[in-house]
Amino acid sequence: MSEKKEKKPLFKKLDVEARFGLMRMAVAIAIGLGLAIVLIVIGAKDPAESLKYFFLGPLQILNPNVAKGLSFNYFDYWIQNIIPLLFTGSAVCIMFSANKFNLGLEGAIMCGGLACGWVCCLLDGDIEAATANPVLCAVCGLLVSVIAGAIMTTIPALLEKKWGASIMVSSLMLNYISLYISRYCLFSTPLRDTRTSKYSWQWTENVVLTFRKFLGTQFTLRLGLFIGIIVVLVSWAFLFKTRWGFKIRQLGKNPSFAKYAGVGVVSVGVLVQVIGGMIGGLCGATVILGNYNYYYGVELTGYGWDGVTMAIFAGNNPIKLFLAAAFIAYIRAGALIMSTQPGGPINELTKIVEGVIILFLLAEQFLARTHRKMIVEEAKRKQALRLAAGEEVTE
Repeated sequence: MSEKKEKKPLFKKLDVEARFGLMRMAVAIAIGLGLAIVLIVIGAKDPAESLKYFFLGPLQILNPNVAKGLSFNYFDYWIQNIIPLLFTGSAVCIMFSANKFNLGLEGAIMCGGLACGWVCCLLDGDIEAATANPVLCAVCGLLVSVIAGAIMTTIPALLEKKWGASIMVSSLMLNYISLYISRYCLFSTPLRDTRTSKYSWQWTENVVLTFRKFLGTQFTLRLGLFIGIIVVLVSWAFLFKTRWGFKIRQLGKNPSFAKYAGVGVVSVGVLVQVIGGMIGGLCGATVILGNYNYYYGVELTGYGWDGVTMAIFAGNNPIKLFLAAAFIAYIRAGALIMSTQPGGPINELTKIVEGVIILFLLAEQFLARTHRKMIVEEAKRKQALRLAAGEEVTE
């Protein structure tokens, strides 16, 4: 006689920790958005109109009858901002899972974009007036960027291994070294377009990973989005479905136990930083090839810090980056739309929202009492099920 299984909602099927994590995230986001609403009401000349642009702007553009005065470019701006968040979030999730707080992702992105730009200029740009296969040119640029990015995050790892140097300090310093290397190349090497002072020589539009007005529509197809999705899925599979990923997570949870269990603490620590740099370099190349047909790098992008934000949102689980990146990119697009309208409030609204959400997520005692109640209720529920099944329950 088969027993009828109890049908439970999807949320109830999750374990206590997963349910609490989702609830904690939802409450933190609600607090952040609530503060945003308050600031908009206080600062906007027309709060109702500003709120509509902030919350519905990126989606309203799909309906021309609703989105009066808005451009389809705002929807593309939302998608465009998702791409680097997927890359940097994946890189930081991998490094932070091993408790390696390498902050050199900014430098990896900068050097990855620089290496890619140089290759594209050589193969398909005015620097040599050569013509190459655009697919080969883009592939070579992406491959070189991976190597350049890995070098920039491996240096702090080796400094720590050899001389015990602080990863955070050395990686932060390398970010600025990368920035000034980029400026030097743009100002004092053959990479610089002699007709300008800020840009490299241009390569043909065929190399760019973006197809505007795809199939005759207003839609812009960005291949970088598909590359980012693949990077996220591979990062998740690497962390949670492979032996190396298990070692990385054990190293992050308890380095002493990991060492006792035979995990090569030093080698695994260096490995995660190499992988993080590779993803960072690929991000730099994807951003360059996805948005420009020239290299422009005279200031830090800020994408590396966005990766830290993404890792906190996702709890070092790359598969959660899809929702985290879509949410952050959406409120940034909404804030941009709102700020361009007459009487729109502060443009840096998203930084306030992100900061408040992260503040609550990092607070260990936030909703701690609710967490304890959920654990007790789950224990009582399991005990009741065992009693109903006739099992002996010991206190």
